[in-house]
Amino acid sequence: MTRLLTTLVASLAAVTAAAFPLVGPASPTSARPAQDSRALPAFTDVSTTWQASCATASGGRGSGDRVWCWGSNGWGALGPEGTDGFVPRPQRIAGRWVQFENAGGVSCGVRTRGRGYCWGRNDMGQLARPVSGYSQPRPQRVPGRWREIRTDGDTTCGIRTGGALYCWGHDNNGQAGGVDTLYVVEPKRLGRGFTSVTPGATSCATGRDASAWCWGRGDHNQLANGNNTSTGVPQRIPGRWRTVAVDGGTGCGVRPSGRAACWGENTTGQVRPGAPSDVEVVRTLPGRWRDVDPGGPTTCGITVTGRGACWGWNGVGTAGAGPGTEVTGLHRLPGRWSELETLGSGTCGVRTDRRAWCWGSNEHGTVGNGSLEPRFTPYRQDGRWTTVRLALTHTCGMRGGTAWCWGYGTAGQLGHGGLDNRLTPVRVR
Repeated sequence: MTRLLTTLVASLAAVTAAAFPLVGPASPTSARPAQDSRALPAFTDVSTTWQASCATASGGRGSGDRVWCWGSNGWGALGPEGTDGFVPRPQRIAGRWVQFENAGGVSCGVRTRGRGYCWGRNDMGQLARPVSGYSQPRPQRVPGRWREIRTDGDTTCGIRTGGALYCWGHDNNGQAGGVDTLYVVEPKRLGRGFTSVTPGATSCATGRDASAWCWGRGDHNQLANGNNTSTGVPQRIPGRWRTVAVDGGTGCGVRPSGRAACWGENTTGQVRPGAPSDVEVVRTLPGRWRDVDPGGPTTCGITVTGRGACWGWNGVGTAGAGPGTEVTGLHRLPGRWSELETLGSGTCGVRTDRRAWCWGSNEHGTVGNGSLEPRFTPYRQDGRWTTVRLALTHTCGMRGGTAWCWGYGTAGQLGHGGLDNRLTPVRVR
């Protein structure tokens, strides 16, 4: 399995490198008029998704945050503006937002007083509107009052101010809560008493009573119910949980006590460190944890004392365990960590001393060390950082009040004004 994954990654790298060669300065066709970086505010956070990035700036107490986005805008999720479908510099999203999310060509969020909106792609009903091949570049109101609205680009879920959970959009595995339907175009109520939700091919949510529920794709026991089948009916994960998440075929969560567990696909030992198998039931991890992040074939987490660790697939260095080890047990990372995130074949994190580190396959330059070679141990970025966020082909982070990005930039997702790629961090301007 790991040999096959390594071969596939190498093939993908060759194809993408040929299609999108890394270059230096932006070509004349991708250049944009200069913009004074001082016109941008001090950002407080940054997020990344496929071919796009966003950053927020505090709007003051009770007024909601201001949001800027940049990158691919073929579906209008970054607003009505954009040249040739690209927004290579930060563009302000109208309004003030208490919660905002952009993913896969869809933007959703909640403004003050609980008003929810979605816009962008609607080919699967993601906007709670009848399916249409036409994009919606302006915010579309979602009826009701909302605490949060989340999307992965295909499926959208939200929690109303009273705690009721609703989903809509792509439903091929039941992830929008439908029954024998491909799309759910009107918000479908799935229950009440919820505090958070994460939509996806497998959607999950947590309740006020510390219960955790998952539904949708379940072919690798992602729903922890033992029957390896998909369903639109939320399945309760045994026990009480503070957080829960599913990525691909693997789920992980942290209990209120700090004990953590994983379940589902374990072909590289990402559920049970050092013991690969096809599918696993809920397996408790040793120690006590603050956060555990399933990232497909690799899982990483931070203990309550700040110690970082990764386990599972390390064929291209994703677990940071050094070369020559395709599958690794619990690999302890040096130092103490404030955040740690793994996605696909890359991993990044920030230590408590505000030093940022990245490692992994690096086929798109996401490590930021000036090369495209795999990085099997953590590489330190210059400067002091507050956060680093991974997408599949680019990375962004916060340094002071400025945002920096690196990796593939062919859709303008690096935010420096061009459509070229960068192998080291470039400031968002």
